[in-house]
Amino acid sequence: MWAFLGRRLRTLVIVLVLVPVVGRLARALANRNEAKHDGPTTTSRALRSVDGLTAKAKRLA
Repeated sequence: MWAFLGRRLRTLVIVLVLVPVVGRLARALANRNEAKHDGPTTTSRALRSVDGLTAKAKRLA
């Protein structure tokens, strides 16, 4: 099936599927890290920024 889709359409489909998954995973890891360490850490802040970037990418797509 992938062979019949154009390159741009194939890229769009991949982005539409992967961006929300990456954002959800980053958010879950940040929540788990903050719960373990009783507050924000450098790692959880970085994961929150990844979540923010994926949210921005979702709005653009």
